[in-house]
Amino acid sequence: MPIIAKKAKQPNPARTLTLSLLAVIIVGTVLLWLPISSKSGQWTNFIDCFFTATSATTTTGITVVETFGYWNLFGQWILLIMTQVGGLGLVIILTFFNYALGRKMGLMKTNAVADEVSVSGFIGAKRLFIRIGKYTFIMEFVGAAIMCFTLVPEYGAYGVFMSFFTAISAFCNGGLDLFSIGGGLSDYFDKPQVHIVIAALVFLGSIGFVVWDNVVSYFKTKRISIYTKIVLIYSAIFFLIGFFAYLLVTILHGDMYQDMSLGEKVLCSAFTSVSARSAGFNIRDIALANDFSKITTIILMFIGSAPASTGGGIRVTTLAILASTVIAVLRGYDDVRLYNHRVHKRLVYKAVSVLFLSVLFVLIFFTVIYLLNPEIEETDILYEIVSAVTTTGFSTGISAQVDPISKLMLCLAMLVGRVGTVSILLSFTGGKGDSGKSKILPDCELLIG
Repeated sequence: MPIIAKKAKQPNPARTLTLSLLAVIIVGTVLLWLPISSKSGQWTNFIDCFFTATSATTTTGITVVETFGYWNLFGQWILLIMTQVGGLGLVIILTFFNYALGRKMGLMKTNAVADEVSVSGFIGAKRLFIRIGKYTFIMEFVGAAIMCFTLVPEYGAYGVFMSFFTAISAFCNGGLDLFSIGGGLSDYFDKPQVHIVIAALVFLGSIGFVVWDNVVSYFKTKRISIYTKIVLIYSAIFFLIGFFAYLLVTILHGDMYQDMSLGEKVLCSAFTSVSARSAGFNIRDIALANDFSKITTIILMFIGSAPASTGGGIRVTTLAILASTVIAVLRGYDDVRLYNHRVHKRLVYKAVSVLFLSVLFVLIFFTVIYLLNPEIEETDILYEIVSAVTTTGFSTGISAQVDPISKLMLCLAMLVGRVGTVSILLSFTGGKGDSGKSKILPDCELLIG
């Protein structure tokens, strides 16, 4: 009787990433909970530790306790490590060091990791991972070295750690900083070298690993992919929209930067526009912003950065596909076209799904937290939730005020945002597609619009 080999169970990349992030969050929570992590030397509230660990690992940056004022150097190191792991992706970091040490990985493991950076193929993933590691550590080191010239004279040896903490947090779009030691980032608006370095690192992290690889290889191939063009063009468009929106409302209505000179207002408006795309670094207290600025920020946060990046949001490529779908409908095209390329219907389906699920998750989290905290302004709740779901990190301060259940809901929102709305559901459902054997279904005629 022939022996039929049992087919190996295929790994679920989304589930692998979700469980990996949860493992890092749990370990980080326990370490932050211990008295050795706080400056007071006392046990920290466990929910607050879990919230902080989730915020750092998902590279969100929303805090319920002040990063410099509450955590000692050991606790700050824990936050730094979690931010770096969460920014690059745990699986990517492990893969890079496996290759750096000369260890081989199986094909299924490599493909699972490749799903995190939206590339396919064993060789392509291997080469890209090595470049990711090199580019990341070089950019973070250069950024930290530049900031050392400003921070070391002020804070001595701690300024070195502060520079690297800020550089890693900025590149990973983490939003955590230690600037409260000197009154916050607002005390550095007259030192553009700090803001420019942070903004540059945020931008480089937000455009994604695949774009770096394509731009660097351009000098050899003289070719830029359609994906890179879309990411760079749409990133520039939304930067300009945010910049002019913040600048105009500041000039006309004062808002957060009313006490600054025109040049400082320009710099801060540009910095906030970059930061709002997923980093969450504050120059001024967001509570001082008017509703127009908050709504502008909500829109920028929701759109977010590029796929395969350290940022969040629904991604600029999703918006590009959705906009092209609308144009195709208005022009009567039979297919979606983007920069003289046909967009596969599978990508259109995914873009629509990402938008629908993102809005759905925001509505669910908003409803629950509003019902539990009716005394808080609705705009502030929506602002906080969108910031959590898009892993941006801007905060009006309500995260520290809400009840434990609301804090746990915000933790879930941050995890959903880091893994992705579609991926988080796939990690539970394990969708396998049609596999080419689905039955032929009758056409469905519906009225739309």
